Amino acid sequence: MAAALKFIQIVKNCISYRENPMHKPQRQSNTEMQQRMVSVLIADDHKLISEALKIILVEEGDFSVETSVSLQSTLDVLRAHPKSFDVVMLDISMPGMEGLRSVKQVVDATHEGSVVIFSGTADDDFVWQAIEIGAKGFISKGQPFRSFAATLRLIADGNEFVPLSLSRSVKNATKGADGPDEQERRILKLVAEGKTNKEIAFELNSSEVAIKMKMRSICTKLDAKNRAHAAILAQRHGLITIET
Repeated sequence: MAAALKFIQIVKNCISYRENPMHKPQRQSNTEMQQRMVSVLIADDHKLISEALKIILVEEGDFSVETSVSLQSTLDVLRAHPKSFDVVMLDISMPGMEGLRSVKQVVDATHEGSVVIFSGTADDDFVWQAIEIGAKGFISKGQPFRSFAATLRLIADGNEFVPLSLSRSVKNATKGADGPDEQERRILKLVAEGKTNKEIAFELNSSEVAIKMKMRSICTKLDAKNRAHAAILAQRHGLITIET
């Protein structure tokens, strides 16, 4: 019943979006027409949702959109057209999907593109684990349709996207005295740069045991599952900045 109500709400969002005159696409200037196209693959077995979203994105003028309805058809499209998609919106409950294993398959098949979890419901742990294996974030099917285009452009440019509602505990922790201190932020920066605990200990003139203890403290403060998760959260919330 809850799933049916959620589906109805999504359809209502789409109808509301299309009927609102404020959302009608405007005639583009020459400069706007020169911006690059964003290619999107919507992998979702709910055809009403994927087709409605396709119409909305195409009307924006800078999106090309394809659809698939199962894990196998998604992999077939990606393998037949390697490097063709900037973003793959992956429904985690469509036919053939088997959790993180299937997410990893799609990530590997997408090559230079970005895979985002596209679902009506997804828990924090699953999203963060998906990010750790290569996904670029999470887009809720329930978010306002007017925000989809901007979100997809952001992801196509190489950014990650996770709604604040999925990391509220971390956001609160970073604001208070219980957030990571200066030394802990330095450790997080080194973790994000790919250094091991042993390498960090050498660079900070400390012991590997001390660094491990610090990492446990950091993970507790950020409510992180492991050191990699902690580094991702630290970057997302502006605790550290990595130069590229």
